[in-house]
Amino acid sequence: MKLDIFTSLINLLIVYMVFAIAFVITARRHPNLDGPVHWFVACLMFFSGFLGLSLRGVIPDLLSIVVANSLILTGRVFIWAGVRSFFGLRWRRPVFSLFVLCVLPTTVLLSLFTAVWPSISARQVIMSVFPMLVNLFIIRDVYRQRSSTLVMESNLFIGFVVAEVVIHLVRITILMTVSVSTDSYLLGQVQPDKLFFIMFFMLSTIQLLILVTLVSAKLQNELNQLATQDVLTQLPNRRLLLQRLKHGIDMKQRTGKKLALLMLDLDRFKDVNDSLGHAAGDELLQQVAGRIGARLRDMDTVARLGGDEFIVLLEEISHPQDAARVAEDIIADLGRPFQLLANNEQAPEVQIGASIGISLYPQHADNPELLMEQADIAMYEAKQAGRSCYAYFSEELTLAVRKRIDIESRLRHAIEQQELRVFYQPQIDIASNRIIGAEALVRWQSPSEGLIAPIHFIPIAEETGLITAIGEWVLRETCQQGQHWLAAGFPPLTLAVNVSPQQFRRGDINALVAKVLAETGFPAGQLELELTESGLMEHQDKAVGVLNNLRAQGIRLAIDDFGTGYSSLAYLKRFPVDVLKIDKSFIDDIPDLQDDMEITATIIAMGHTLGFKVLAEGVETQEQLAFLQAKGCDIYQGYFASKPVPAKEFAALLAAQYEKKNTDEFNPVF
Repeated sequence: MKLDIFTSLINLLIVYMVFAIAFVITARRHPNLDGPVHWFVACLMFFSGFLGLSLRGVIPDLLSIVVANSLILTGRVFIWAGVRSFFGLRWRRPVFSLFVLCVLPTTVLLSLFTAVWPSISARQVIMSVFPMLVNLFIIRDVYRQRSSTLVMESNLFIGFVVAEVVIHLVRITILMTVSVSTDSYLLGQVQPDKLFFIMFFMLSTIQLLILVTLVSAKLQNELNQLATQDVLTQLPNRRLLLQRLKHGIDMKQRTGKKLALLMLDLDRFKDVNDSLGHAAGDELLQQVAGRIGARLRDMDTVARLGGDEFIVLLEEISHPQDAARVAEDIIADLGRPFQLLANNEQAPEVQIGASIGISLYPQHADNPELLMEQADIAMYEAKQAGRSCYAYFSEELTLAVRKRIDIESRLRHAIEQQELRVFYQPQIDIASNRIIGAEALVRWQSPSEGLIAPIHFIPIAEETGLITAIGEWVLRETCQQGQHWLAAGFPPLTLAVNVSPQQFRRGDINALVAKVLAETGFPAGQLELELTESGLMEHQDKAVGVLNNLRAQGIRLAIDDFGTGYSSLAYLKRFPVDVLKIDKSFIDDIPDLQDDMEITATIIAMGHTLGFKVLAEGVETQEQLAFLQAKGCDIYQGYFASKPVPAKEFAALLAAQYEKKNTDEFNPVF
């Protein structure tokens, strides 16, 4: 059979009728799915229009050419409308407005050019320009709104729409350069537009097939969501949670990181359900899901297991207490009143709570099912403990974490209430046996527990970031005290202040020191900042710049706990350091351990070779001091001279020393 335009029209009519049936069935079976209704209307428009063209010669030309082509153009608009609806876009004006604003003027133009200027094939030009413009809008909308789950189908659809636009451009160019009469366009022997018509037929069929594929893919995605999502809250369900938990465990096994699972059960939820009805209960669950999700990071997951049970997967936690902090935040959020609507009327505020059980990977278990079981057990322990609280699967860990959280809370209060104190440990010149400086050490004077040693709160301050505020306070307090001693007539002393790695990395230590010195008037040359090896080595290039700026201010610099970290000459020679402080761990076993004696002697010799003063920490016996003296160590500090003491007692030590300034030997004061 000869493939002419008339034959193609008949085939196209069949195709459009088939797709119209497919889209109407889809719209009936899935009434909430946007798009198929518009495409059904579009197929009817295309069918009616091309039916009119195929009947040219049987029906009047005006009806065939003008009305039929207007219906085809209207169908293209409905394709666009369906695409926008399918991808979640809404019209600012109804489709009827587009019909009035776009299609009717096109109909008038078709009528005018058909009657007045038929020799230039104006009808074909308009029939290419108008769909080409609509296609450009379709390409824009699909490209902007395509979802990650439909990206392949969307890109394929865009590709064929672009192909149609290109063909329209080629067609317009030919029609504008070649004069063709349209009198016998369909049924005559001369059919110059046949090739384009056949290509449009093929592209139109492919585009409709892709639209069917898009509908099928979207329906499949919705089925997958139903299988992995809770219908009420739109949260992941147990199935999806287990998948993510298994994936998280697999990743943590390779990286060595930790994760936590929080099992959450609502307190007094049944009372709300019974008193206000299931609709209010459902709304409460939705609000609970929103509050929990607002507390989590993007990498974390909150899922609903069913009823009033939720579970939270925390990825990449640094410490066990991180899970406790999240649990406390969730408990606090869910303890706030909820405002519900019952029967479309505002209901009274409801108050609920939450009990949370926590299990940790890898401490408690190494598989998803066991982790969930242990979190569930811990959750019931929390309920038995009084509700609206949390519990770890391990009771011992629960108590430890609660203690750390309590210390953190009390430490914040201590900073605000000025419960911190600075103690001073003398630094003794070994050659003259005289106090030449002191290390400033922070202590916590608790009203209830008395003096709390740094080992019990400094690690927590480091983890929570409170060390920055504490470090700034210690620096200012030390400089103020040093200036006070100078004003009282004491000779100049070097006061050493520890700088935490967090202060060094995150804060502008140069600006802080300059500000404190300016406020207190304490001489820069009498301030010594002590930094750990690890803190300096994390960002060597930045560290060199910071240290050089501090040295430019006249600040003395010391490396604290030397020997426990890198202890490398390669970096020592780069840093503008004044003092090396030998860590206490090497001094403790002198003279019992030969290795420690050799290491200490090596550090002293190395420090002197590089032009540093060497200070030994933790000196407690005469034997240790004698060894250090024999090896040429410059300075020492430790309980042999004095434990850290308050400023008043340190001043008494200084006064006692200066009263005996004519005595050859300074007797340590305990």
